[in-house]
Amino acid sequence: MASDVVSDRDKICFGEIADHYHENKIIFGIKYFRKWVLERLASTCPIPSWRAKFHRMRGVNIGKNVYIGYDVIFDRIHPEMITIEDFVEIGDRCILSSHSRGSLTTRKAYPRTIEPIIIRRGVSVNPGCIITQGVEIGENSIIGIGSVVSRNISPNSLALGFPAKVVKKLDVGDEEKKEEKSETKTEVKSESC
Repeated sequence: MASDVVSDRDKICFGEIADHYHENKIIFGIKYFRKWVLERLASTCPIPSWRAKFHRMRGVNIGKNVYIGYDVIFDRIHPEMITIEDFVEIGDRCILSSHSRGSLTTRKAYPRTIEPIIIRRGVSVNPGCIITQGVEIGENSIIGIGSVVSRNISPNSLALGFPAKVVKKLDVGDEEKKEEKSETKTEVKSESC
């Protein structure tokens, strides 16, 4: 009866992951439980900067001034495979999964794979998006609501759909140049006064 508490599937998967990290199953279990608690705290925390902090504590590589919405799921087993650069915004209920695998019956045909996810500086991922393993989203891109990103997105792009496709190139460079010119003019005026 006690063996029915945890399924064979769970035992096999848990052992496989502990072996991947070259850790004792008990030590790995304690670390996994800690990461799970941090994820639950991050999912519901009312302060956005704290949500980012809790995810950092789980192992997600998160830059400065990053907004993480409610109920965002960063890979629960391999959070360290996800990198989020500065000034990124990730909307509510997005899922970022850096691994995949088949069921117990299809493991040989579809073995576990783990690949990083990289979200570059200034990206905005709108609510309800799914980002799969091995994807890099280029700087200053926008991912539309509910999109599934299963391939790389070039910088300064608007991507939408299932699978997400670039539908528009964004003219971000001109906006940055205008801001730089405006800042320079303000500095010159300040110095001349």
